[in-house]
Amino acid sequence: MLREEKVAKLIDWFRKSSVRHAEAMENLQEELAAAQVGELNRFYAAVLREGALDLFLTLLDDEDERIAGMAAVYAMRDEPGRCREVLVRLSALPGLMGFRAQSALQRWDSGDWNK
Repeated sequence: MLREEKVAKLIDWFRKSSVRHAEAMENLQEELAAAQVGELNRFYAAVLREGALDLFLTLLDDEDERIAGMAAVYAMRDEPGRCREVLVRLSALPGLMGFRAQSALQRWDSGDWNK
């Protein structure tokens, strides 16, 4: 498989897992949400191993807020400026999405991101 194809698949899998994670969170399905976090971790690590952060960062502009938000959380250490902008925008939304974005910003701003 060509590198471009592999990266495209990884990014697509990350997108799908982001949606499944958000749905699990909305439905209070903790085990399913946790399983998706494991998948998201794997996909993001693989994207980094492929040296494709620039392609991954296109997810920050995804029209699906669940995907943009999850991409921002994962890439925060690697691209804090752009990711913070996305989280600030999402923090103004009502409901769980806004709350989760606010919580992520608080953790980042307080220095608790790695804890």
